[in-house]
Amino acid sequence: MKQPELGRKIVELRQQKGYTQEELVEQCNISVRTIQRIEAGEVSPRAYTIKTILAALDRDLDDLQQDSLFETKVKEAMLLEIDPSKDVSFIFTQLHIGWIAGILSMIAFIFEAIDDWYYVINYSYYFGKSYTIILGVISIILFSIYMRSFVLIGNLFKNTFLKLTAILFIVINAIVAIFGLIDLDFTILPMEGYGILYCVLIGTMYLFFGLAIYKLKGLGQLPIAAGIMQIIIGAMLLSIFLAIVGGPASILTQGLNVAIILKAIEIIKSQIKE
Repeated sequence: MKQPELGRKIVELRQQKGYTQEELVEQCNISVRTIQRIEAGEVSPRAYTIKTILAALDRDLDDLQQDSLFETKVKEAMLLEIDPSKDVSFIFTQLHIGWIAGILSMIAFIFEAIDDWYYVINYSYYFGKSYTIILGVISIILFSIYMRSFVLIGNLFKNTFLKLTAILFIVINAIVAIFGLIDLDFTILPMEGYGILYCVLIGTMYLFFGLAIYKLKGLGQLPIAAGIMQIIIGAMLLSIFLAIVGGPASILTQGLNVAIILKAIEIIKSQIKE
């Protein structure tokens, strides 16, 4: 393990034992200044020094390396823009935000569907265009945050296909939604044309995302069920004729995806504790 991760890990292990730095010094006979510099990440100690400190903490080098490997995977799961020096608990915050955004995204989708059906019947928006635009922007943001959780999960559980598909889903959904907000009166593309475009693009993404979820390992049978359902919904949307069923059914799959995020949090916590 490299610095500064090594220093932070030693601090964590020392605190778990309830030792102060001075008490650790008494246990391993290493100067308090050396302990302070190691914990601060200022120096990279020799293997003998690390083993001595770990022995005082009732740990060994192999245990430390195993913990480090998982923590490293957790931190690599964070997007490149995120500072890798952040605590591992940061990933939990991101995933919790993700599943909450997923639920809110489902609610926003329901309101959007109601608004769209009202337009189809009456050729006007029930609450006006401003409401539709605001709701659309909120929906894009919520879906992006929710789908970002699968970028993290895909990276963490070594499913590159899931990571890339989730990123692409964010982009495609944003493009389709923004185009719809720009062309609220369907002057650029007829309503039918927009409906077909939506079904083809989003249906394709459901197919790929469902396949990626299906291949997600380490989370039990839940991803298999969710993946199959999303593949079926993708096929319904692509058929155009069955889109009227596939659209509402996608809400159910989003609920399963939220459950996958919660399951991932549970698995990560259990592996860290081991």
